[in-house]
Amino acid sequence: MIGSVAFQTKARTVDHLGREQIADTPTAISELWKNAFDAYARNVALNIFDGASQVAVIDDDGHGMNRDEFVNRWLVVGTESKATTDRMPIGDRNGLRVRPRQGQKGIGRLSCANLGPILLFVSKRRQQPFVAALVDWRLFENPFLNLSDIQIPVVEFTTREELFELLPLLVDGLAKNLSDAADPARASRLTAAWKDYDRLYETEHAEGISNKLRAPSSELRSTIDDLSFEPRHVAQWPVWTGDAEHGTALLVSGINYDLQVQLETEVADSSARAARDRFFETLSSFVDPFVDPLNPEARAAVDLEFSYSVRTWRGDVPELVVGSEKQFDRRLLDGLEHQIVGTIDRDGVFVGRVKAFGQWVEEPCRIVPPRDLAIPRRADTEVGPFDIYIASMEFVSANTTLPRLEFQRYQELAERYSGFMIFRDGLRVLPYGRTDNDFFEIESRRSKNAGREFWNHRQMFGRLAISRNANPNLKDKAGREGLLDNRAAKTLKVIVANILSQSARRYFGSASAIRSEMLPQVKASNKAERAKNERNKLRQRQRKEFRAKLDGYVKELPGLVSNLEHFAQHLNIADESGIADAQAAVETFKEKVSDLRLPGAPKSLGSLEAKYADYRDSMRSAKVLLETVTEEIERQIERIDPAQPRDLLERQLARHSSQIAHRIQQWKKKIEALQKAEFERIRDLVSQRNKHFHTEASPLLALFDRGELSFAEAAKRLEQEKERVDAENEDLFLPYIGALESLKESIDLEHLAAFGMEEAGDMRAELDRLNSLAQLGIAVEIVGHELQAYDDIIGAALRRLPPEVREGKAAKDIEFGYEGLTDQLRFLSPLRLAGQKIQRWITGGEIADYVSEFFKLPLANNRISLTATDAFRRFRVFDQQSRLFPVFINLINNSLYWIGTSDRQDRRIILDVIGAAVVVSDSGPGVDPEDVDNLFSLFFTRKVRGGRGVGLYLSRANLSAGGHRIRYTAPSDGQPLQGANFVIEFRGAEFDGE
Repeated sequence: MIGSVAFQTKARTVDHLGREQIADTPTAISELWKNAFDAYARNVALNIFDGASQVAVIDDDGHGMNRDEFVNRWLVVGTESKATTDRMPIGDRNGLRVRPRQGQKGIGRLSCANLGPILLFVSKRRQQPFVAALVDWRLFENPFLNLSDIQIPVVEFTTREELFELLPLLVDGLAKNLSDAADPARASRLTAAWKDYDRLYETEHAEGISNKLRAPSSELRSTIDDLSFEPRHVAQWPVWTGDAEHGTALLVSGINYDLQVQLETEVADSSARAARDRFFETLSSFVDPFVDPLNPEARAAVDLEFSYSVRTWRGDVPELVVGSEKQFDRRLLDGLEHQIVGTIDRDGVFVGRVKAFGQWVEEPCRIVPPRDLAIPRRADTEVGPFDIYIASMEFVSANTTLPRLEFQRYQELAERYSGFMIFRDGLRVLPYGRTDNDFFEIESRRSKNAGREFWNHRQMFGRLAISRNANPNLKDKAGREGLLDNRAAKTLKVIVANILSQSARRYFGSASAIRSEMLPQVKASNKAERAKNERNKLRQRQRKEFRAKLDGYVKELPGLVSNLEHFAQHLNIADESGIADAQAAVETFKEKVSDLRLPGAPKSLGSLEAKYADYRDSMRSAKVLLETVTEEIERQIERIDPAQPRDLLERQLARHSSQIAHRIQQWKKKIEALQKAEFERIRDLVSQRNKHFHTEASPLLALFDRGELSFAEAAKRLEQEKERVDAENEDLFLPYIGALESLKESIDLEHLAAFGMEEAGDMRAELDRLNSLAQLGIAVEIVGHELQAYDDIIGAALRRLPPEVREGKAAKDIEFGYEGLTDQLRFLSPLRLAGQKIQRWITGGEIADYVSEFFKLPLANNRISLTATDAFRRFRVFDQQSRLFPVFINLINNSLYWIGTSDRQDRRIILDVIGAAVVVSDSGPGVDPEDVDNLFSLFFTRKVRGGRGVGLYLSRANLSAGGHRIRYTAPSDGQPLQGANFVIEFRGAEFDGE
């Protein structure tokens, strides 16, 4: 007879599916944030609180749960609703568009176990009671417990104050999982299971293989009894503050190491720094930042209406760690000089646009998949279409086409946000984009030929945009550590790797014809930067040599001074025969002192200051002693009055000649050694460069032999390669020849370079100081006016609040905080080029209204009209208000001054649009042609009074930070007025609603 049996589930199954499946803490947080997204939350936050018992809270304003849903869905592993339908009732969407579901397996909630052992779950649906439950995930580590023996205490309540009143009851209910007197049979099973688990701990502890500090049952009892959830832990939850009627909060006690280190103010431990860096790297781009709101791609999720944040709380003081407010966006990358934008269709063919060295390639780019790749067509294996965006730059300053300010800004951005990521329906798929993940083998290919392959994970920004509907076979692994390794994922990897490789070879890498053509031009324009690098190398070498000599001389000088003192004390020339010996001894001392001379001290000594002071003191003592001894010898020679003075002079001449010859011989040996080494280096370099062209060009013949290049194409590529290598050789050898020719003419290159380097260094330091002062001065002028206006607005708004609100703590805190902020800003308000992080669409109408109000009195007093055309009012640009408004203030302020110096009756300023550019035009005298080149230079001004020459300089810097351009154009028939005309080309601006 055949019997039937059922699977039995141990409690550890939940531990395996949750804590042990999730790769790390940031991944666990990402999973819980995705659950909030699926619950149609607009906001999700992780708050980490300090205290005797540190607590982390993930809260959202999603639709929430009632008791039945918590019991029948949240406590059911692998909830069937996520596997069968994506339909969400309209009432649960909270006014949002339909969202593609992110969760697929119904186990994401178990990620809570990764954050800490104890979870207090609190949730609320609209117009329904709160539900709360207490879970200790360590219960599920007991291998002797069945899953059915663990019971989770759950309560309902109606007002928020009841939560902490009911918390002791939840603790009691949780403790019954150790022993339950109300159910003898269950109590017997629990007692036996915990007894066996404790016994297992004792055995493992005795063998030294347990990581627990005490028996599991004792550990659970102790931490449950000491549970310390507090009202401040939920004080930021929108449901608690009354800003939302629904949502969920997950309070975690006993948080893990990765969360604890976020609270540290100074992180000295390298493992803690690594944990914080990984935390930021993983969560910083949780929502796709690469979406272009003007031209969204097919698979890109535009405006998800979903914000996220991580904050630490030390007492009542919050600090933002990462979040939507601390995130870059696609528009910040538009100025990068290398870009790929396009779509890969279901056949694996890329079609899109390419930007190389700052210029968009006219012909559309098309890259087909490798010939040996069979694109899967079956519904259960095909990849489906997806979108790609990549942006990068030349990270060697000598090769870049970017202005210096933009180059530095993108370098800083890359340090925080670089990486090649994957986003599904707008949310990030982990672990792609992290430095330790090389799914597309970018670094592997680069290690074989860095120049040809070009792409570098740490120096590129980009992502693939996939969707659940278009790419259903690209599924996450259970532990969310990447895509499931099926045929679709394997095909995706090959397709993308091929696009990266082919684009590098066509447009960006060392094998690219575009690079061969453009790079010499770019390098030629960046010679000043290269000269600066050479000066820095020389400075570093000189400083290194100076330090080494100083260290040695400081040790030698005291002994020399001591010997000199001894010699001076015992100097006594008895007769004529002793004169030569005394003179020889002094000459030896002088030669030693000469050998210890240390010229070329850097102007900024830093840590060497004290040691150099000791050296100077010792050297001064030695020179004084030498002078004293020399004078004493002369006095004693006069006393002796030698009979044969010429013989003494001849012997002195011979000694001096010998000493000079000895020093020359030492220099000769050094010169010959350097010449020999340099001769060998040049010989090897010549040999290497002779072979270099053949090595680089030979692959082109192989491409011709395989039919991948026609004869004309191969001949053209050979010519381009020859010109590129010849230019490289010219850069190597011509400067060397020039240096030798200068040496032939006895030009002191070392002195010349050192002098120019020190002079340039002084000028740069002075410029930096003046620039800082200039920024501060212009910032105070602008901020002073705006602070007064904002102060009036906030003060008036606070006064209009109802009395019961105005007297409340929140309003008082706002008033107190703003007063403190304005007091600080009145003293110091440096104008940051990046401005505030808030970007939005700004219209010409807003700008015109703002500057009209700003200059209302000066315009009236000087009888000057300021008008904005309809075209200007309709134009709009996506940027920061704090970046753009000061530019127009500076331009109009200049126009006011110069119109005021003129006796013309036509006194006008016009804001207009010509073509695709904004124009600020006035009826003043305009700019003299000889001054145009210096117009945007720092401190250049022709104003007789009140001019500092910083306004236009800072205006250009401000605009450059946003990728915009400003220039002056001479009056012409096409300009609104015949005075000064400044043209601003705004990146991404829209005109006439286009």
